[in-house]
Amino acid sequence: MSARKYTPHVVAFAFPFGSHPTPLLHLIQWLATALPGTHFSYFNTARSNQRVLSKVNLHGYDNVKAYDVDDGAPAGHVFSGNPMEAIEMFIKATPENFRRRLEDVVGETGMKATCFLTDAFLWFSVEMAEEMGIPWVAFWTSGPTPVSLHMYTDLIHSRLKENGEWFFVIDTV
Repeated sequence: MSARKYTPHVVAFAFPFGSHPTPLLHLIQWLATALPGTHFSYFNTARSNQRVLSKVNLHGYDNVKAYDVDDGAPAGHVFSGNPMEAIEMFIKATPENFRRRLEDVVGETGMKATCFLTDAFLWFSVEMAEEMGIPWVAFWTSGPTPVSLHMYTDLIHSRLKENGEWFFVIDTV
């Protein structure tokens, strides 16, 4: 009986909007170079993959493969131009779109996920990793200022209000 070769399989889930997908894919490329014996699977919507992969070349990264997940839009759907429409459809399809596609990939390749590396916006990833008994690493794609804003939102609000009223009104965002 021959021993089956173990190949670590890092699964990356991208949040497909704005500047989120590209930094995650760049990190995957860097890790794939540093860890040539590890396989990396990058999951993103087809629309976002098309955009990102037109700028980020995976040629030469034999241990990286990109996969499309369902974006939640019905077949043939024409988007209105409102960016929130695509985001809302994606959120409604999530996390099942990632779960189903990962199951398909594991079935096709025989490589079970050994670690999740996911955009921090994808809240369900930690639960999936716990269910699978594998490590999870959240990747924050922005700089330190936005993460500080999120971490200190309550403190900021408390300092900008007096008797429950804002000191000023923000009329544009």
